[in-house]
Amino acid sequence: MKPAQSQFTKEIRHFSLVTSANLIIGAVASAAGILYIIAAVLGLTAGHVSPELRVIAGAIAMVCFGLGVSVFHITLGISRGQKAIRDQLERESPAVSDERLTCLIVQMAAYYRDIRKTLGTIILIGPLCGLCVFVLGIVTGLEAFSLTTSGFSVTLDSRVMLLAQAITLAIVVSSLLSSHYVTRFATAWNHRIAEIEASECALKMTLGLDDQ
Repeated sequence: MKPAQSQFTKEIRHFSLVTSANLIIGAVASAAGILYIIAAVLGLTAGHVSPELRVIAGAIAMVCFGLGVSVFHITLGISRGQKAIRDQLERESPAVSDERLTCLIVQMAAYYRDIRKTLGTIILIGPLCGLCVFVLGIVTGLEAFSLTTSGFSVTLDSRVMLLAQAITLAIVVSSLLSSHYVTRFATAWNHRIAEIEASECALKMTLGLDDQ
């Protein structure tokens, strides 16, 4: 496999994995938010918790749900276009001609131009979504404790709470790593787009079309 093809294939596959991770993060965040809201409405949250903590948890749950839906919806739109390019590349690999590889790269560049602003949005709200899940997990964990005259009592099995906190921590770490990779991906393609535009300007000047 040629170096250019290997690099392009690697980027497409990694980006596909990142979009899949973002879909999972969005789904988990929206599910966590709506489940807490439903539990609060039905009165299933811990009764000994202060009203202030319930209000804070409810607000975080609503934000978590909204961000989760946004991340899932935006990422789903991105993944559909990217999947079409990835499928074409996988069908023709490994014997992809230089001309065909160039065509796919140009196609990806055109697609990146379309989703550039959308990727910027994902870079911002992705980590916020993961952070909301993490904070909601902490607040929910606090609801499992009650302070009495004899000390602390726990309303849930400690192993269940530890597992839940581990999952929320994994979500926030995944969202940060995802945002970091998308930033690197965007930086690389911004550089390539700039090179393409510079070449287009040079070609126009050569053909005397720069004033048209």
